[in-house]
Amino acid sequence: MADFTFATCLPGLEGALKHDVQRARPELRFAYSRPGLVTFKSSLAISDDDRPGSPLARVWGRSIGPARSPDDAAHQLAMLGVGRVHVFARNVEDAVDLAPWLDAATSRLGVATGPSEPGERVADVIVAPEPSEPAWLGVHRADGEHARWPGGLVPAQVPDDAPSRAYAKIEEAIAWAELPVEAGQVALEIGAAPGGAMLALARRGLEVWGVDTAELAPVVLAEPRAHHFALKVGALRWEQLPPRIDWLLVDVNLAPQVALHEVARLMPALTRAKLRGAVITLKLNDDAVVAELPALVERIHALGFDDVRLRHLPSNRREICAVAR
Repeated sequence: MADFTFATCLPGLEGALKHDVQRARPELRFAYSRPGLVTFKSSLAISDDDRPGSPLARVWGRSIGPARSPDDAAHQLAMLGVGRVHVFARNVEDAVDLAPWLDAATSRLGVATGPSEPGERVADVIVAPEPSEPAWLGVHRADGEHARWPGGLVPAQVPDDAPSRAYAKIEEAIAWAELPVEAGQVALEIGAAPGGAMLALARRGLEVWGVDTAELAPVVLAEPRAHHFALKVGALRWEQLPPRIDWLLVDVNLAPQVALHEVARLMPALTRAKLRGAVITLKLNDDAVVAELPALVERIHALGFDDVRLRHLPSNRREICAVAR
C-alpha cells in the first residue's frame, strides 16, 4: 500500500513546489493539489520525519487524508497519538473560521496547540477556505527544519508605520533562523528602499547603512541610526563601507545570479569588516530559477559562508530567503 506526503505553500507556487520536490525526491510522484497544498505518492514508507526536499514548502509531513468535519478530524487524529495539534488555514492569509476545528482537537484529544517543541509529533489540520470542502490532515515530527508555529507562520510584529513588507521579512528571518541580532551591531543592506528592513533593525538598536538609488521613507530617514548610500550597488566602493559590518542584507530587484555577483565583489571588504552572516532574498522571477536553487546555494557557499539555509517565509512572495552564516 502506498504512503503519501504533503506540503503546504504560498498559493500560486504549487507548480514550482511540485517540480522542486520531484527534482530532490524522484521517488515521489505528484498525487493531488489544491491552492496552497500539494501531496505526493511514494512506494516507500513515509515517516513522520519525512522532508520534501524543497524550501518552498512551509509545512510538510506524512499525509493522512481528508476530514469532512471537526469531529471526523478529531476521530482520525485520536489514533495517531500526537502530542500537539496545529490548526491553520490552507491559505494563511484567508479569513477562515478555525474555532470549530480547534475546539474539536483540544476537547476530544486533550493535546496542546501553539508552537511545537523539538521532538514532538505534531498533527496538522489544514482547513480549506470553503466550509463544504474537507480539511486535510497530516503529521510531522518537530525539528530544526520545521517552523515551530502553526502553518509555518513565523511571528513578526509589524508596526503601522512600516514602509514596506521588508520589515516583516527581516523579522521573520531573524526569528526562524534564530539569528543573534543585537543592539550595537552594524548592518549593510543592498536594495534598501523604501527601508522596511532598515527601520526594523534600527529600532532593534543596530546601526544600518542602506544602498539604493531610490528614496527612503521619511520614517526611516528620521531614525538617527539609519544611513543612506544613494547610489547603485555597482558604484559602491570598499572605502565607503563602515569599518565593521555584522550583517549583510540583500533584497535587490535583480536576478539572483546578478545579485550574488555584486555580493562577491564586496566580500573581501565584508570579510575584513568581520561579517557574521547574511540574509539574502533570492527573486524567483520564473519557475526556471527554482531548478537553480542548489547551484545558487553553492554560489553562496563559495562566497565564504559555511552554513546556508533556504526557506520561503510567510512574507515572501515570488522570492525565497537565504540565511548564510
